[in-house]
Amino acid sequence: MKKVVLLAGIFAMLAITGPASAAIVLDFGTGTMGAGGACTITATLAVCNNVNIGVLTVLNDGGANGTYLVDGATQGVQGGVMNFRVDLTTPSTDFITVIGSVDCMTGSGAGLPGGHCTAADDTAHTQLVASGTTLMSQSGPITGASIVGAGGALATVSFGSTPDSKSQALLAALGITNLGVCTGGLCTGWSLTGFSISAQGSGSNYTAFSTDVADAQVPEPTSILLLGTVMVGVTRLIRRRVKA
Repeated sequence: MKKVVLLAGIFAMLAITGPASAAIVLDFGTGTMGAGGACTITATLAVCNNVNIGVLTVLNDGGANGTYLVDGATQGVQGGVMNFRVDLTTPSTDFITVIGSVDCMTGSGAGLPGGHCTAADDTAHTQLVASGTTLMSQSGPITGASIVGAGGALATVSFGSTPDSKSQALLAALGITNLGVCTGGLCTGWSLTGFSISAQGSGSNYTAFSTDVADAQVPEPTSILLLGTVMVGVTRLIRRRVKA
């Protein structure tokens, strides 16, 4: 009986910390827009302007989970853009931005509660974030950058984790309360977890046809402390049981 109670307690504590440690993920992608943008890609440099960004997928954010339209000047029509520079020889010049509005998307967020998209919002493509908003921004050296296949028919650019900032208006629209430090409409506390762009062309001239930019919220210190406290407690319980 004591073993059952012990195991039940461990699982209960882990269940409590599970949601706290699950980072919210915001993932920007091309959507159905297809190829677009002008890229200069060499063995050490990748510069792309006006790459198509059409959707935002939200994960681990409760009722706000779903897929949203990233639009340009026309509400309800995909048209966001990404601009970036990755320079392996001068990483201090690296940057990435995603610019556009965020609208409700038919069939993806129907019935979301608490000020998010309802079925009517989805049908009307209700705008959650205004046009021309810088939805994400990163400036400075990008960790783990790599450029593969430059000079051929296909080039890919990718990089690993590096800090970035999110639009305060976007975070508020998604009901994210842990905003981090906000300055000029952008809030810190986020980290890029993946970036990839595939482009076709020749020489150094390319057109992007597939893009994925995912990042996650950095865990709150309180969440880390809670998880650590639980793990310490579990360890002590196990040790006591072994000694007994």
